[in-house]
Amino acid sequence: MYRMYRMILATVAVALSSVTASAETITVCAKGCDYTSINAAIAAASNGDVIQLSAETYFEGSQIDTLGKAITLRGVSNRGGYPASVLDGADAHRVLICQSGEDAATVFDNLVIQNGYGAIDAGGAGGGLYNHHSSPTVTNCEFTNNTAALSGGGMYSRDSSSPTLTDCTFTNNSADRGGGGMYSGEFCSPTLTRCEFTSNSSDHGGGMENGELSSPTLTSCEFTSNLANYGGGMYNYSSSPTLTNCTFESNSAVDSGGGMSNYSSSPTLTTCTFTNNTALVEGGGMRNYNSSPTLTSCTFTNNTALVGGGGMHNNAQSSPTLTDCTFTECCQVDPPRSFVDGGGNDYESWCDDCRADVNCRDDAVNAADLGMLIEAWGTNDPQCDINGDGAVSAADLGLLIGAWGPCQ
Repeated sequence: MYRMYRMILATVAVALSSVTASAETITVCAKGCDYTSINAAIAAASNGDVIQLSAETYFEGSQIDTLGKAITLRGVSNRGGYPASVLDGADAHRVLICQSGEDAATVFDNLVIQNGYGAIDAGGAGGGLYNHHSSPTVTNCEFTNNTAALSGGGMYSRDSSSPTLTDCTFTNNSADRGGGGMYSGEFCSPTLTRCEFTSNSSDHGGGMENGELSSPTLTSCEFTSNLANYGGGMYNYSSSPTLTNCTFESNSAVDSGGGMSNYSSSPTLTTCTFTNNTALVEGGGMRNYNSSPTLTSCTFTNNTALVGGGGMHNNAQSSPTLTDCTFTECCQVDPPRSFVDGGGNDYESWCDDCRADVNCRDDAVNAADLGMLIEAWGTNDPQCDINGDGAVSAADLGLLIGAWGPCQ
């Protein structure tokens, strides 16, 4: 038995060594390399090969197709660690496409992917990178100034595509419909770690849109200064993303959901922060429509909306669950009590400016607040438990009457 086991190991070792031995590095540059065309190098490459680019700008003249091969397209980085090999679509065509079942063994590394265009006749999607039934690995790449006629200016993924992105940036990308920086479609589960989305724009999800039945995972990602009509930073439609240690800062929505907008979605957020996001209508930090997100240890600071819910707005069909969350300004959740209290939330910070204004609506303590307190009488409703003793009672009524009138 042991001899047979050793024979099997030896056979596997020989097979692996032959694969390793056959792997080659193919160089591409303007002069003095194996090829001057990236597509020509890909056509000649075999699984396991590395296509090495120089620190120059490549105008291929057509989209770069990896043809389903398990190859690495690798650029070089400068002294600061930033990619110095540039793939340029000249605003005429998509830059990269994976459409032949590429998996994690197809790698893009140290690349600037810029000026790509996802035209209508090419599906209107994925100006920088288009994934169809493919899940490549993307590391230390910059997606810049790419556009799409419909969705996914920087990157578009559809039909069970789940790329893995690490240390990537999406800057100044745009799409007319959704996902200025990145769009993920049906059954897509991309994984993003330490990625940044800055100054991207679209109608839905300036930074990122997650479409129906998608479930991306984001860790330590940043969304800054993105713009959309709905969901300046991120827009989720019938999706269930998971976000950990992510930040949404200074994103804007012309309509609703400056930081994030959720439509029939159930995202899970842990230790995420929403700061200085704005919406002209509802939900400066987050807007929920028929959605039930779960938030744990999240912080909302200085978010604003002209109509309602500077921090968060929830429509009647939404029931987010908040646990150990902090809103650092008064009256940031609209309507008040429109969430499931998971415990540990910092209610005192939510209404420090005027704690007795329990309906958080009119900057005054009046009959509306009295009616809300009476409705909650005898319960432990934390919004109406003004003195925080665990029960809505005469003590709270006394504090409310003592504060009667405009908030100071």
